[in-house]
Amino acid sequence: MTADDPGQDRPADPPRRYIPIWLLPLLIGVITIIAGIFTWRAGQLGSTAAYEDRQSVGQTIVQQQQATEVALAAITDAVAYVRYVAAYAEADAIDALLPTLRDQGADDLADTFATQADEQRVAASDLAYASGLFGEQTLLTQLVAAPDDPLSFDLDAQIEVLQAEVTTGLASPGVPNPDDWAERADDTRDRVRNLRWATLLLLVAVVFYTAAQLTDRVLTRRVGTALGSTLALTVVVTTVVTVF
Repeated sequence: MTADDPGQDRPADPPRRYIPIWLLPLLIGVITIIAGIFTWRAGQLGSTAAYEDRQSVGQTIVQQQQATEVALAAITDAVAYVRYVAAYAEADAIDALLPTLRDQGADDLADTFATQADEQRVAASDLAYASGLFGEQTLLTQLVAAPDDPLSFDLDAQIEVLQAEVTTGLASPGVPNPDDWAERADDTRDRVRNLRWATLLLLVAVVFYTAAQLTDRVLTRRVGTALGSTLALTVVVTTVVTVF
C-alpha cells in the first residue's frame, strides 16, 4: 500500500493540552503550603487568645481586690466619722449643761466643762485628720468658722476619692479592664475559627486539583482546575485581607 492509499491507518493527533502537565502538581504544592501557613497562624492566635483570657481573669481579680480595698477603706472612714460626730455630740451635751451650772453659781465648774468640750472637739478633729477623713486645712477652717459644728461627710464622694487613689498610686496597676481583654480573646478565637475553616476549604481545593490531575477526561480536568483555582484564590485573598 502506498502513502496515498486512503485505507492506510494514520495515528490520531493528541488533543491539545491547555493545562501544562507541571501546573497541577505545582498548584497542589503551593496550596498545601498556604494551608500549612494558615494552620501555623491559627496556632499562634490560639496562644494569643489564651494569654488574653489570662489577662482578663487577672484583671478581674485585681478589680475585685481594688473594690474590696475601697470598701474596707470606706467603712473605716465611715466609722471614723461616726466617732468624730459622736465626740461633737458629746461636746454639745456638755455645752447644754453650762447654763444650768451657771444658774446654780458653779461658774468654775461651768468653765471647766466648757474647756473640756472645746478640747473634745479639737481631739475629734485631730482624730479625723489622723484617719485621713479630712484635710488639715479643711479642719482648721472649720474650727475657726464654726467650731461647734462638725463637718459634713459624703460617703459616695469619699468612695470616688478612694477609687482614684487605688487606681493612680505609684504601686497601682491602673484601672483594670477585664471586659476589654475578654472581648479581645473572643475576637482572636473568631480569627482562629476562620483560619481553620479557610484551611479546610483549601484542602477541598487540593481535592479538586488532585481529581483534575488524575483524570484522563479533558472536561473533568478543566472543571476541577477551574473550581480549585476559584476556591483557592477566593479563600486566600479573603483570609489574608480579613483574618490573617
